Amino acid sequence: MALIDIDRLLHADWSLSPSKRWYTQARRFNGLWQISAPVCIDNSRAWCESVLMAPSQGATLAGFDFPIGVPGQWARQVNVTDFRQWLETLETPQWQHFFDTAATRDEISLTRPFYPRRAGKGMRQSDLTQALGVESFDALRRQCERDMLGRQPCPLFWTLGANQVGKAAQVGWQDVIRPAVGQGAALWPFDGELASLAVSHRCILCETWPTLAARLMGAELSGRQSKRRQSDRLEVCRRLLGTGLPVAWETPARAWLESGFGERADGEDAFDAMLGLVMMIAVVEGQLPASSALSPMARHIEGWILGWCPDETPTS
Repeated sequence: MALIDIDRLLHADWSLSPSKRWYTQARRFNGLWQISAPVCIDNSRAWCESVLMAPSQGATLAGFDFPIGVPGQWARQVNVTDFRQWLETLETPQWQHFFDTAATRDEISLTRPFYPRRAGKGMRQSDLTQALGVESFDALRRQCERDMLGRQPCPLFWTLGANQVGKAAQVGWQDVIRPAVGQGAALWPFDGELASLAVSHRCILCETWPTLAARLMGAELSGRQSKRRQSDRLEVCRRLLGTGLPVAWETPARAWLESGFGERADGEDAFDAMLGLVMMIAVVEGQLPASSALSPMARHIEGWILGWCPDETPTS
């Protein structure tokens, strides 16, 4: 695997809540990746302008831990054949309610697919599958999610529970993805191969999943461990500090790792931001593949999670 000509890496752990949005950054200098300490993203739109799309930063690859793409079974029903082009239509009358999360099952529709707005009695996954005309909850997963061994990501349109990603995607698409694409950013894998995009674009956006990143970096938590527990995070951090990747930890960044990202349970957000960044370094350094061979569905509609290669990824 060849090196990818990237100058700067960003990885963001995203959330509906601003206090839970954190990003980390690494810059290539003299053959090493200089890793900075995690920073909270107070204002996502301002961050998009001042950090993500800042001029004179060289080629940037930015990873986000929310879906970038839509499930194929849903896409077929609404005649979406190109995710990249479809993003540009979300302000048209047909899609004006797309980001309005349905409060009741009667409000769910193919053009208003996110559900439910909040937790409540009687909120069932079957409400969503029936309203969207799919046979099972798994049918709302994309191929990259269905192929995942062990824990699987939550489908995009379900917005309830600790592992839901729909609310983060709603904010991320509106505040970052669409504005950045409007300013010329590329979307991987929709716009082409990563190595080619690094030459032709100053900013490339991709999807990540910290759980997968931990697995790929040999830093996965065991069944009894929790990333909300400082001592368990600290064990993973020791492994990250010894990855053997060409990195130089800035003093504040190293302090975060050596403390297990602090005593607070919400240290998990900055922790996830760092996990994804280290995995991205491994990809651009050619130590991990960006993906396996992708189907037309993945390239045009569903997207893919960076680093996920079903045939090559270790199972434990």
